[in-house]
Amino acid sequence: MSTSSNGKKAEAKRAELVAAAVRVVMREGIGAASVRAVAQEAQISVDSVLYYFSGIDELLRRTVESVMDRYFAQRLHVLASFGTAAQRLSQLIDLGVPDDIGEDLSRLYKSIALKPTNSEDLALYEGLYKRQVSLYLSIIETGQENGEFTPEAPALRIAQNLIALEDAYDLYPVIGVPLSGAEKRANVRSYAELALGCTLQE
Repeated sequence: MSTSSNGKKAEAKRAELVAAAVRVVMREGIGAASVRAVAQEAQISVDSVLYYFSGIDELLRRTVESVMDRYFAQRLHVLASFGTAAQRLSQLIDLGVPDDIGEDLSRLYKSIALKPTNSEDLALYEGLYKRQVSLYLSIIETGQENGEFTPEAPALRIAQNLIALEDAYDLYPVIGVPLSGAEKRANVRSYAELALGCTLQE
């Protein structure tokens, strides 16, 4: 069997274990996540899990990446779609501030808050943050180049602020703040309009 084939099989097995870890966290919370719990969920031995991952910390990092990658893929689709920069910016805000953030993202926020943070976790979260900022930055720069936007501050700062607003409003349902999705999106659009000198449609 070729090295390439072995590599693909190993990556497929890691993906299966990440999916099992996601199910454990979604069902029982971050506190219940352990190598043994994931092994039971995947119906394999603990030693088999440890063959693919060094321990629960690495497995949970991959679990966080798996959840966030799904959201990032949706947003990349918007970036590549047709339409004006203003239209795509509005669509990004819709995806970033939904009516319901979903059980998986809700659990993810809680897990990040509860899990002890180490340097590898920090590197992961920083990477995820930079990827999200890059999407807004790309659209803002495109709109600036074609004359749709007239930014009142550096494009990077506006992109960072938009992500900060998204994260705050996504966290609100988790901590019980009763704002509707429409209200939250309107607030984010209001900031974007002021910062970029544009009008965004809902």
